[in-house]
Amino acid sequence: MKISRGKYDLKASVQRYIAFIKEQAEKTEEELDLTKEKTLLTRANRQKVELELQIMRGELHRSEDVRRVMNNMLSAFRARVLAIPSKTAPRLLAQTDLAVVQDIIKKEVYEALQELSEYDPHVFYAQSKDKLAIDTDETEEESSEEADEETAEKEPRRNGRKKAKK
Repeated sequence: MKISRGKYDLKASVQRYIAFIKEQAEKTEEELDLTKEKTLLTRANRQKVELELQIMRGELHRSEDVRRVMNNMLSAFRARVLAIPSKTAPRLLAQTDLAVVQDIIKKEVYEALQELSEYDPHVFYAQSKDKLAIDTDETEEESSEEADEETAEKEPRRNGRKKAKK
C-alpha cells in the first residue's frame, strides 16, 4: 500500500503480497485437481473398455457365472464318483484277478474324471445372466438366441424320473 511518493506501508504490502500468492496457489491447485480428475476418469474408462473387450472375447468371466458353471460341473462329477460303487460292484463280484479288478475301477474313475476335463469357456458366456452387447439390434439378439440353443443342445439331458422335492 502506497503512503507517499516512493514510500510504501511494509506491513500492508507484505500481507497483500501473501494473499496474492495464496490466491494464485489455490487457482493452480484447482487446475491440478481438475487435470488429475480428468486423468483418473480417462484411465477408468479405458480399463472398463478393456474389461468389456475381454468379456466379449471370452477371456474374462463374471464371478457369478463361474460359480454357477463350476457348481454344475462339480455336481455332475460328484454324481459320477458316487455312482462308481453301484456301477462296478456287479462286474467285480465274479472277478478274482486283482489286475482285472483294478482295471475296471480305474476305467470308471477315468470316466468320472473326464467330466472335469470338459472345460468350455463358451459355457460361461452362454450361461451369463447379463450378456454384454455393444450395439444391440435384432441381428445380435437372433445370434444370441442361436448361441443359447446350441449350448442347450451340447448340455447333457437327464433321462428318467425327476427328484421329488423335500
